[in-house]
Amino acid sequence: MSTTCRSTARKPRSTPSRQDRLSVVVTPAAHGLAREIRRAARHALRSQQCRQGRLEVAIVGDAEMRRQHEWWKGCRDVTDVLSFDLREHAKPSNVDGQLIVCETVARRVAKAGGTNWDGELLLYVVHGCLHLCGHDDRRRGEAARMHAAEDAILSELGWGPVYSGA
Repeated sequence: MSTTCRSTARKPRSTPSRQDRLSVVVTPAAHGLAREIRRAARHALRSQQCRQGRLEVAIVGDAEMRRQHEWWKGCRDVTDVLSFDLREHAKPSNVDGQLIVCETVARRVAKAGGTNWDGELLLYVVHGCLHLCGHDDRRRGEAARMHAAEDAILSELGWGPVYSGA
């Protein structure tokens, strides 16, 4: 595994309140970026006023992502992230979801763009979180707003604008 390159920019600190119960679980738990993934997911969700619930993030390779993408979406190709909203009743301040994130896609995209793969992976995590919070990127205007939100979140975390920077 590659080492994590972190920005030297000042990173915001947040102190959760008693009403702020947001659990983020990353599998595999020993993944080198697990701490940053949890931090990015929490920050993305909180930025959308989502302060309670549970999010599971699975980091997978091409073969598993291809299987999942075909099973859930009927597409045989590999994608970067799949988001699953598991809430029975949508409540904006709560999350109950799962993300499947493809590390090998992040590595390929970053290599092709001459950027950092771990920032690319965190972009996928933030992107998935924003989908769980109701963002959509099917139309040009919506996509532009979503990508601007991603870059703002990653910049606040010290990673810089990954999407627009690619």
